[in-house]
Amino acid sequence: MLFRARSLDEAIELAERESAEYAREGDLEVLDMVQAYRISHGDEEMGAGTEVFSKLHELDLPANAFLDRYDSGPAHTQISG
Repeated sequence: MLFRARSLDEAIELAERESAEYAREGDLEVLDMVQAYRISHGDEEMGAGTEVFSKLHELDLPANAFLDRYDSGPAHTQISG
């Protein structure tokens, strides 16, 4: 998802809200992992060719085992307040 936010914390908050709503609508489970990436600086507009990342998994793993396997770890993670 692409969100316009003033900070990483705001982007993560928006992503958490969106994922909760998406999960409710699709009877899905939300795991305790949100990734955020800055893709522009200032007032740059997003358009064709803007790189955005997304990944979906369907595996028979408990949530913690999934996160242990696919989370990039603390070196690549910022915990939101």
